[in-house]
Amino acid sequence: MDVQTSANRFDQAVSTLPVELKEALTGIPKRIKATAFEVRLRVDRPIALTCAGQCWFVDRESQLHNVPSGCFIVTSEHLSQAVVSMCAYSVHSHQQELANGYISLRGGHRAGISGTAVVSNGKINAVRDITSINLRVARQVYGAADRLVEQIFKSKLCGVLIAGVPSSGKTTILRDLARQLADGQTGRYIRVAVVDERGELGAVFEGVPQNNLGAACDILSNYPKGIGILTAVRTLSPQVIICDEIGSREEADSMLDGLNCGVKMIATAHASTVDELLRRRQIARLLEYGAFEKIVMLGDADAPGCIKNIVEAGDLHVEAFRNAAHRSLLYHDRDILGVELIGPRSQS
Repeated sequence: MDVQTSANRFDQAVSTLPVELKEALTGIPKRIKATAFEVRLRVDRPIALTCAGQCWFVDRESQLHNVPSGCFIVTSEHLSQAVVSMCAYSVHSHQQELANGYISLRGGHRAGISGTAVVSNGKINAVRDITSINLRVARQVYGAADRLVEQIFKSKLCGVLIAGVPSSGKTTILRDLARQLADGQTGRYIRVAVVDERGELGAVFEGVPQNNLGAACDILSNYPKGIGILTAVRTLSPQVIICDEIGSREEADSMLDGLNCGVKMIATAHASTVDELLRRRQIARLLEYGAFEKIVMLGDADAPGCIKNIVEAGDLHVEAFRNAAHRSLLYHDRDILGVELIGPRSQS
């Protein structure tokens, strides 16, 4: 993606903000817009931009500083206005997203929201008194998945888990991988179903994908991942199902159902090392049942999209499941079916 196009994506992301914030951000240099991947808004703190290896603070004249003094201070009113604006002045219609901590925006951009949770019966129903917003700028980077296509998918289809820390480029690689598989870059057009729960992959707006995910791709936008996976298997006859950030038991169950129907799964997960990944119970369960043949570990947020190594998942299955099943826990956990996890029960 060229500098101008990347800068335009930045402007699209900040266009949903209140006028004062938007004017300060749209006036920054184009080269910074092209590399910034987060806009951080925190109450009583300056506007901050996250670029690879650098944090910039912004003043009211759109000047950049590497220290916060003298910069544009965000108020609670700014944050409240930003939430209303990003919800297109219909906060009620975004209540479920807000309860889950984010707002999906046109173009695949996403705003992470933090504040005070309103809890009822153990579930978060809403978030009030917003204290910060993390606006993540989505960009379609053509070629981001070149190495994976060349090393993994040119010879055969297989299940792949892409893991990395937040902002390490997981979604960017996943988006380009969907496009390349569905656009014949492996030498054949592969039927891909993308379960796009938060609208970051296909960025569907009024029924039209804003991102190019390939000629043979079906997009299930805003579907919860578990439901979307089962819907894709039953109705779209995919060869590959792609989804972002798996972790719940329902999602793992749906993936295993798809696996038993002969569908390959490609997904992402948060982890900085293989050991961290294997300590996640649902990931260990998926590995035990062979959902993934390869694990792709990404680098840190200072070098988004950088692949550290590719691990053969088959070498880790037994050890991963054993570690998940027998590590010490504070309570009896029934997440892994058929296994009694060892640890004292809660005394509550």
